[in-house]
Amino acid sequence: MMIRIAVMVALCVLCGRPDLTATAQQKPRDGQQPGTFKSYTSLVEVDIIVKDKDGRFVAGLTSDDFEVLEAGKPQPIQHFYLVTENPTSSGEINAQVVLPRSPDQRERRVFVIVFDSEHLAATNLGRLKKAASDFVREHFRPSDLGGVFSNGGLWHGRMSSDRQEVLAGIRAVTPAFETTASRIRPLLEFPRIEGEFDAIRIDAGDQRLLDDTAQRNCTDDPDACAREGGAEYVVDKVQQKARQFIEDSRRATSSTIDALGYIASNLARLEGRKTMLLLSEGFFVDDVRGRLPQVAGQASRAGITIYTLNVRGTDGAGGRMFADASLPGSGLSLRADTSEEGLDVLSAETGGISFRHSDNFSLALSSVASDTSTYYVLAYSPENTTLDGSFRRIELKTKWKGLTVRARRGYVASPLPPPKPVRTK
Repeated sequence: MMIRIAVMVALCVLCGRPDLTATAQQKPRDGQQPGTFKSYTSLVEVDIIVKDKDGRFVAGLTSDDFEVLEAGKPQPIQHFYLVTENPTSSGEINAQVVLPRSPDQRERRVFVIVFDSEHLAATNLGRLKKAASDFVREHFRPSDLGGVFSNGGLWHGRMSSDRQEVLAGIRAVTPAFETTASRIRPLLEFPRIEGEFDAIRIDAGDQRLLDDTAQRNCTDDPDACAREGGAEYVVDKVQQKARQFIEDSRRATSSTIDALGYIASNLARLEGRKTMLLLSEGFFVDDVRGRLPQVAGQASRAGITIYTLNVRGTDGAGGRMFADASLPGSGLSLRADTSEEGLDVLSAETGGISFRHSDNFSLALSSVASDTSTYYVLAYSPENTTLDGSFRRIELKTKWKGLTVRARRGYVASPLPPPKPVRTK
């Protein structure tokens, strides 16, 4: 039982070969002394993707090509190297610096596929599971670790290096009892509320919009209005419906944010870059907008890059959204809809990509594999060494013009747990 608990807490599969420890030594280049590879919690790692104007990765850069600032102050770069499937050099080694990542951990990639269950309609789940399965079949290596998170838990309570186990986890994903579609469905029914933005305003006390919504419903369907008892009763029902929708949306968003925090805290024990694929239709962002950089900062501190895929696809791009394919009539207005904002913030703040307005889910996920295969790692010891849990803003600059640089934008200054040795099949 204790072993099982440890496995679940660490989100790590233990099987087969001896541990890949976090204290391995890298063979030095000529004339250099080796650095010591072990966890050093005051170091900050920044994974960097650099593309030219044609979208091609730019190789051959060194630490001299970058400047890193924390809270607006330049920080000395202490470690820099390229992670790639076909390395040609061992990177720049500073023998006096304790390095954050051992070389035997660079080739192992970590993927967590997160099905945001309470924000995924059943009608999208089939295509989404196929795209995720294709991603694992085509890009998952024997040295990788993968996990599938849905409906509040990790499949089998662990990460695995077994591709078939990861695929089984994807196949096992089922629709949640409550989804975005189920919360939206009542808004489509009489008395109808046109969209999330209107529901927010009505719940916040916009009396004029409340009266206008009730009057419009009574004008459009006088018989239904009469069955409700007249316009006065329709006003009450509209108000109750808006309040219930906002309450349910807030609860679902809180569940999603809590899940991201849980995953980040557990993955922090694994060395190196971790990739989270968040598959979602977006979530109610109004109450958590201020928290999102902090959530992203916790993920960044744990070495997690978040890629988000908005599975609304093109249905969400034209200004209307269908709550469920089984429902007749037009969808809801997306005027002032903010549900995509949360996905955008999470990916941008951690150095990932937000994919939206596309129905080609497989293509989006394939581009993630490219990001995880070739990137630079920069490490620095910040001038402010106090680990007080505050959010620290990072700015990365390059002296070369015409390049697009993507990297995490900040982190939460908190201690990292001891690294967890990983054994794989």
